[in-house]
Amino acid sequence: MAFLKHTLDFYLKSSIHVALAVVALSVLNGLFLNKTPDLNLLLFQFTSTIFYYNSLKYGQLLLKGTLIQLWFTVALWILTLLSLVVSLYTLFQFSLLQLLMMGIALVLGLSYVFLPSSVFGRENGTLKTLTVALVWAIVTSALNNQGFKDFTSASVVQFIATLCWILALMFPFEFRDRKGDQLRHPTLVQRFGLRTSRVLAQFFLACWVLLILIMVSFEGYYLVALLSSYAIATQVIAKGMRTSSLFYTEFWVEALPVMVLLIYGLTYFIF
Repeated sequence: MAFLKHTLDFYLKSSIHVALAVVALSVLNGLFLNKTPDLNLLLFQFTSTIFYYNSLKYGQLLLKGTLIQLWFTVALWILTLLSLVVSLYTLFQFSLLQLLMMGIALVLGLSYVFLPSSVFGRENGTLKTLTVALVWAIVTSALNNQGFKDFTSASVVQFIATLCWILALMFPFEFRDRKGDQLRHPTLVQRFGLRTSRVLAQFFLACWVLLILIMVSFEGYYLVALLSSYAIATQVIAKGMRTSSLFYTEFWVEALPVMVLLIYGLTYFIF
């Protein structure tokens, strides 16, 4: 039992869970546009997510060696460094356009961390949510396009739909942190209040569904999968806006892209 607890703890805290969510969302976006998943791109998304989030959460602690558990520190060092090596290797396989888009995402990501008082910094509570959503949308949606010819109207709609999806998923995190966040500018939940924020979260989720319906010519199982995903996501986000549980947001809310991908896989085989 203790082993399972330590395994789940490491799985969540080492950013493997959120990396799987990034990969799942990227695969979904590719399926919506009938694109075959690029394994090199998926490997980059997985490893770069682990490296970025671990550096953000544990960078100073790892360098100072102040993490309490030795096994966790060693495992985290190995995973993070290996992720860096793999992500740099896969990066060299990208097209010039993909490198440009990654550069934009990197500037936004670094500004969020190292320039906290800037427009896209984390001290700007109102815009930091949009910054996170933009980075996720670039990495999971825009990077699926290798050249300018791939940027069709459908891919633009998909990018906007991904933004709406991420914005909806961000609200439970902001609700959880609303009392602890003491930023220069209030977060969306702090600015609009709980009731309006709950409505906004469901609004962005509904926009995601509508934009996907506009973008894709669905077969029967696609429509069933989309509506099933919407129903589950609505409930998960609604509960996330009522609980301040760290585990709930880190596990269940972040797992939504994986759950949606599994729903699409199941409905494909059933129908």
